[in-house]
Amino acid sequence: MLALRTRFKPDEIKLMRSVLDEASIILPKAERTSAMKAKLASRILAAAAKGERDPNRLRIAALLEEADVQKT
Repeated sequence: MLALRTRFKPDEIKLMRSVLDEASIILPKAERTSAMKAKLASRILAAAAKGERDPNRLRIAALLEEADVQKT
């Protein structure tokens, strides 16, 4: 698991939570497990730690297996 040493502001945490909820809803109901939600959250955190703040890019990062979202 990726060890993060990044601090997020409250509004960034709120954004990431919203992205996680939206990404979870996209999944088929059978895949909406706590384990899958943890994977999505991990991917969101990894992208955010790299500086990504765009909700669409964070959602893509959450849903893609090998997400390498770069800030433009």
